[in-house]
Amino acid sequence: MARKTMFALLTQADATLPDNATHDISAADVRQMIKDLIDTVTPGFGAIGADSATLVGLGLVPVMVVLPNLLVITPDFTSFGPASGQLRRNALGLPSTNTRVTFYAGISCDTGNEVVFSLFRDGVSVPGGCTISGQGNTNIAEGSFEIINAVPVAGDAVYEVRASKISGGVDDVELTDARLILEVVPTIGI
Repeated sequence: MARKTMFALLTQADATLPDNATHDISAADVRQMIKDLIDTVTPGFGAIGADSATLVGLGLVPVMVVLPNLLVITPDFTSFGPASGQLRRNALGLPSTNTRVTFYAGISCDTGNEVVFSLFRDGVSVPGGCTISGQGNTNIAEGSFEIINAVPVAGDAVYEVRASKISGGVDDVELTDARLILEVVPTIGI
């Protein structure tokens, strides 16, 4: 049993569950088809976070948001440990993967300073993300984004969020309740 693409499940159904005019469908065929379907649609997720974190000397150069707390993980994902802000989506033999990525955090920095949070997959920026304007060090601004990210080729993808400051001087930025959550979205297949 394993996750499969929707096309692979349809092909399996055609191959193992024909019209049964010759009574060739066995209980084992039906049981296997049901188990493969359940595996394919079973929720898979990984989540890391930090109740509080400081982005020291944040400036124009994007830096990884370190999220040291592993909150939850299923076999579809791998955490890189407490010094990291990365999660790997394990393809587990799928020819392509779809992943829903959610990031959110409270941001505390000087009024008018703008902080950009961007998603990176395998070290490359992915379109999307968000820009948050500081509301003063005692007023927490909330920022979040959600992206459906498709990897059109087989293989494991590594996700992380990077932050940069696009206005205001280089300065520390405080984060509260930061979370990076990755979820499996069933793949149609090729």
